[in-house]
Amino acid sequence: MTSINFHFIDARGALIDHRDWLHTRLLATYAKASALMPLRPLDVIVKAGTHVIPEKGHLGYAPEPGLIFLTVDPASDIFRANQEASFERMFAHELHHAARWDGPGYGSSLGEALVSEGLAGAFAQEVCGGLPEPWERLDVSDIRRHVAMAASDWSRKDYGHDAWFFGASDLPRWLGYSLGFQLVKRFLLEHEGSTSSSLVEMEAEAFRGVLAVI
Repeated sequence: MTSINFHFIDARGALIDHRDWLHTRLLATYAKASALMPLRPLDVIVKAGTHVIPEKGHLGYAPEPGLIFLTVDPASDIFRANQEASFERMFAHELHHAARWDGPGYGSSLGEALVSEGLAGAFAQEVCGGLPEPWERLDVSDIRRHVAMAASDWSRKDYGHDAWFFGASDLPRWLGYSLGFQLVKRFLLEHEGSTSSSLVEMEAEAFRGVLAVI
């Protein structure tokens, strides 16, 4: 495990009761993920905070190659319950982002973001099993209402990430995550033997045609 460094930012001791558990879960998830796809050296910064997904009690962010930020809320009953290995699934998701950063990158267009998020969501299932995340479960009929817009805006870099992924406008909350998840799901069905790990370096453009069959 020499290619990953964990940094616990915890001078005030907010994570003292959770650090061993967090470290064990992180190492176990990293081992599973690295067995499925190559991972270059990584720094993972873990800290306590309240800026988390309310439904999960934690938040992950992979902003650039070689770096992942993880925030957990020790006061959250949801975080402590960790139902369906929620924390491990989040870390697997971010590990796929990290691996993709070392390939084509996360991307700056709507299409690239949809594919990166869809692949990462599928990878969490590949590593941990279980159901899709809440943000990947919008009803397909709701998603289809926005497919034409996604096709039109596919290459746009001013697409508005917060609007597409967090519902910051009149678009449904988490639309981008659910659309990306469906995009990758359909692609995997059409390409037998493919997995989210094997597609980590696939250019987003290869997925574009699948929009027509969602």
